[in-house]
Amino acid sequence: MSSSYSFSKIGSFAKCKLQYKYRYIDKLRLRVETIEAFMGIIVHEALKEFYDFVKNKIIKPKKWLLYKYDELWKKDYNDSIKIMKKEFSAEDYYEKGKKCLMDYYEEYKPFDQTKIVKTEESVFCKLKQDSQEYRFTGIIDRLDWNDKEKIFEIHDYKTSATLMTQEEAGQDFQLSLYQLALLSRWPEAEKTKLIWHFLLFNKQIESSRTKEQLMEIQSIAVDKIKAIEACEEFPPHKSVLCDWCDFQQICPLWKHPKKMEKLDENKYRKDPGVKLVTCYSELEEEKKQLKAKISEIEQEQAKIAEAAVEFAEKEGSLVIDGPDKQLVVTVKEELGAPSRKEDSEKWEGLRNILIESDKYVDVSIVNSSMLNRMLKSWPQEFIDKIKGFLSKKTIKKVDLKNKT
Repeated sequence: MSSSYSFSKIGSFAKCKLQYKYRYIDKLRLRVETIEAFMGIIVHEALKEFYDFVKNKIIKPKKWLLYKYDELWKKDYNDSIKIMKKEFSAEDYYEKGKKCLMDYYEEYKPFDQTKIVKTEESVFCKLKQDSQEYRFTGIIDRLDWNDKEKIFEIHDYKTSATLMTQEEAGQDFQLSLYQLALLSRWPEAEKTKLIWHFLLFNKQIESSRTKEQLMEIQSIAVDKIKAIEACEEFPPHKSVLCDWCDFQQICPLWKHPKKMEKLDENKYRKDPGVKLVTCYSELEEEKKQLKAKISEIEQEQAKIAEAAVEFAEKEGSLVIDGPDKQLVVTVKEELGAPSRKEDSEKWEGLRNILIESDKYVDVSIVNSSMLNRMLKSWPQEFIDKIKGFLSKKTIKKVDLKNKT
């Protein structure tokens, strides 16, 4: 059997392969705790201690729950905890977590809906596919037995600022695997309520799985694990989650930018990397300016070329003389292919005939330049076949040449 997998481990690989490598292969320990994660942990711990009493038929008052939350927060909070959203303070997050618990208490008192089986329950199961087995482990926030409905309930507390939709609940991976783990203990777990408590919204979301859905989820989980074990390259993936990553300071996408954030303006300007970027950026801006100038020149040349054609036609001449150069005017008719934008129906028809007649490889793309080149070598019979898709165009152009 391969090494053990958890929802967090599988999720880490999906979010960023390099993060997965740092954490689970290299086993680096660069723990960066964010205020959101800290608040979630303290809320979870307070609810665990509260429900450990409920399990023993002791219902602590709300003020006890809030006191416990305050006690845990003060014991574990430290200045190294990272606050990403600078518009909020640690006190703001403290109050947010406190409000979660106040709302939750009012919503579920007197806490007699179910019987508490276990809080923070460690579970595991063997995910099987063909002859292969993979060990999956997890921790259920709270496992209840609903004596009225004779059904297990898996409860998961969320302090996320994003509310799960009912559709997302129906496709959730984590609690489904927890249910699979319960099945190895109790056959009754085939019918289990999956319940998420989104504490910031004071909202409960429920879902359930059929046996067929559980088997499908097991198959999906095994496929994800196989992808992990087959992976040979672990590139970084930049996303909005990077600011909450433990390894941002050593990630190749962030290492230099994060290092630069700590420098004063003088040292920042002298950094060799900053100098390279500045120099490259200045050259890029110069390129843009030159391209704009070239575009202006080409537009002016086009106007002069048009005037030169008119002059040549008026004078009955094909060569216009200048001090040390001449303009040679060419006027000719040739067959032109329609562009897809001009006439998509004709373009598609011509393309199909070329493919059917094994001529498409001769031209690669349908345009006038390639057609006029190939019309010189194609049989007349085939040319007659495609003439209906072509149109005659008068080409007038001007070329600048040295005097001879």
